[in-house]
Amino acid sequence: MKRLSVLLLGLIVITACRSVEDKEAAAWEQSYKAEQARAQTEIQWLKEGDRQAKAHFLERYRRYQCSRDDVPQTDESKGPGHRFKSLQLGDHLALKLKLGKATHADGHPYGPTRTASRYQLFWDGKLVGEAESLFSSGNEGSSVNRIFYCPKDHTVVVFDDLCWSTKRFFVFEKSASSDTAPAWRTKYFEVPDPPTTQPLPDLAPIWGVGNGHIYMEIDGDWYAFPFDDFLVTKLEFTVG
Repeated sequence: MKRLSVLLLGLIVITACRSVEDKEAAAWEQSYKAEQARAQTEIQWLKEGDRQAKAHFLERYRRYQCSRDDVPQTDESKGPGHRFKSLQLGDHLALKLKLGKATHADGHPYGPTRTASRYQLFWDGKLVGEAESLFSSGNEGSSVNRIFYCPKDHTVVVFDDLCWSTKRFFVFEKSASSDTAPAWRTKYFEVPDPPTTQPLPDLAPIWGVGNGHIYMEIDGDWYAFPFDDFLVTKLEFTVG
C-alpha cells in the first residue's frame, strides 16, 4: 500500500511537471510568434520609410539628374589623412597639406573647432589656392582623405574624413582661361545624403568632378550636383 502511494505521488508530480512544461512551451511559442510579428512590422515600416525617402529625394533632386556620358574623366587618389604630404596632379598642379594646431571656441577639446591646417595648391610652383583642413597637428584620430582631379579643366576636389563622422568637401576651381597666370577660387560644399532611414548613411559613389559639378551615382541614377548650389560657409566642426 505504501509503495502504491509512492507511485501515485510520483505520477502526480510527473503530470504536474509536464503541465508546467507545456504551459512554458506554449508561452514561449506565443512570445516567439509575437516577436516575429513585431519584426515583420518593423521591416515593413523600414521598407516604407526607405520608399518615402527615395520618393522625397527624387522630388527634391531630380533636376540634377544626368547621363553617365556627362561625367568627365576624373583621377582619384586616396591619402592617409593627417599624414598626407603632397600629390602631383597632372603636369602643372601639386597639392600639399601644411598641418597646424586646432583651436576650440569654448576651450573644450570636443567643442566647436577650427584648424590652422591648410591644403595648398601650387601651379608650376606658385601658390594659387588654400583651403582649411579638418586635420591638425597632434591629432591621433582616424583620418583619411580623397582627392579628385579633372585633367580637362583642372578642377580639384578634396574630401576630408575625420574619425568616420566628421566630413568636409572643398573644391579648387580654375577661373581664368590663361594657363600662364591662372586665377583660382576655393569653395567649401556638401553633397546630399543617399535616401535612407539609417541615421548615418554611407557616402554615395563619386565618379567625377569638373564643369562646376560633382558627379555621383545614387540608387542607380546619375547626378551632377553644382558646387554653387551646395555651398558651406560655416567651417566650425565637432568630432563625433
